[in-house]
Amino acid sequence: MLSPYYVLYLVLGLVFRVTEAIIGLLKLDLVARALEAKFGNFIIGLNDSRPKENAPTDSVSKTELDHLAKMVTFWWNKNGPAKMLHTFYQVRVPLVVEGLAETGRISKADISKPDSLKGVRILEAGCGGGVLAEDLARLGAYVVGVDPGTEMIDLAKRHLETESADLKDRLEYHAITVEEHAKKFAGTYDAIVCSEVMEHVDEKVSILEACVRCLKPGGSLFVTTENQTMLAWFMFIIIPEYILKFIPKGTHFYEKFVSPGQISKILDQYQCKTKRVRGFFYDRMFNSWSFIESDECNYGLHAVKK
Repeated sequence: MLSPYYVLYLVLGLVFRVTEAIIGLLKLDLVARALEAKFGNFIIGLNDSRPKENAPTDSVSKTELDHLAKMVTFWWNKNGPAKMLHTFYQVRVPLVVEGLAETGRISKADISKPDSLKGVRILEAGCGGGVLAEDLARLGAYVVGVDPGTEMIDLAKRHLETESADLKDRLEYHAITVEEHAKKFAGTYDAIVCSEVMEHVDEKVSILEACVRCLKPGGSLFVTTENQTMLAWFMFIIIPEYILKFIPKGTHFYEKFVSPGQISKILDQYQCKTKRVRGFFYDRMFNSWSFIESDECNYGLHAVKK
């Protein structure tokens, strides 16, 4: 039986695809940009008009870091505003495990084992409060989490110390950008995960180049983010920030969303080839994630360094 929320997703997807076609045909996007330039945020959630002060490097602004720091209070609340992060393992972990099996880094026979990632060294670029880092470490991987947000790193360390002490021997965190980390740890990791980061950074090239630099030859890069479509704008900005209001306004902006094609084009410049793109669906009614054929809203991308 189809979830009512998935039916809504399908209907909206059709409506927005038609709308995007009309906008492209009539060049209404140019009108929208002109209105934005003249009147500011004329369309809700379209452009990020906040100051763009540089953080430690230019991949993310200090304003963005300050905004995300406000989420520390509820990051690890599995029933709170960030609850979707705590069920995201339903697609994020298989994306990584199955991807590494496809490249031969782990055996396909080990996919379902509780220590399927044993011996795999993983960097999580933009680890936030450590939710995914802990998920991967629990499967036996040695995980290094880096994030320029000191508040988030402090939170991740506290949670590791107080709630997940059994993982302390295979998990470490550092308050640093991946660009800075790459200067010392080039060619170090079997896999790098950059999950729900791209939609918060201004310079996509900078962070992706640093991720590739940290990989060993033949290593895998996994990116999850929102596609730059009207459907993603509605599902991940309008609904959560303006209708349901369970995450702060200004958490996401359409202009920062990025298509898998754009990411693949950047990675190609650094000899990292996209192998697979998998669409995700998040059902807000049941707080659950699943893989779907369409990458129109959320997606996970797997690329391999040559």
